[in-house]
Amino acid sequence: MPSPTQKPPASTDKPAVRITRRGEAKRAAILETAAGMFLANGYDGVSVDEIVKACGGSKTNVYSYFGGKDGLFVAVVEALCDRFLEKVEQMEPSCNSTAQGLHVLARGFLESLLQDSHLAFLRLIIAEARRFPEIGQVWYTRGPLATCQFIAAYLARQQAAGTKLNTTPEVAAQHFHSMVIAGVLHRTLATGQRPGEAQIDALIASAIDLIVARPGAAG
Repeated sequence: MPSPTQKPPASTDKPAVRITRRGEAKRAAILETAAGMFLANGYDGVSVDEIVKACGGSKTNVYSYFGGKDGLFVAVVEALCDRFLEKVEQMEPSCNSTAQGLHVLARGFLESLLQDSHLAFLRLIIAEARRFPEIGQVWYTRGPLATCQFIAAYLARQQAAGTKLNTTPEVAAQHFHSMVIAGVLHRTLATGQRPGEAQIDALIASAIDLIVARPGAAG
């Protein structure tokens, strides 16, 4: 029997319906409106009636496209994760060195992650992950894991071009993500205070020194 804070997983199932082009536009409008309202007020602070009132349409649209409020919430999380993933996939630093490339990547990731809207999104994930276990998996797969894989792929290309690493691209990417991206993000989430620019640059430089071999090093 589920606890009072948990709901049956079936409530997030999406109905198998064919959606017209007009329906796609309406579905996107509902998603966009719901995303803003969930980020501002949390899951419990928003009702389907309020979402429909804000974006137009009807409750039938919500239940037809998403199966209900739970399914809509999961769809919002998926959509917001996909937006971040699209930004990640567009990053491709053109730099003279691997160190410069990593610095550009780190700055690019942090610029997106430290935006108020993204911090609100992460707090929403943390608050609702117990009630909706699938959103934690979605966030991890399309967020931290995808970021690590992207960095690892970049390092593998750099290694193939002659850069010497102190470990494998996969392990190096995990170290870099943990030291720089997760480190800065967790501090900001916990304290509400973003590290200064000089602190961030020093942290990035330290992580680069750890994973990229110095010129002339044996390898």
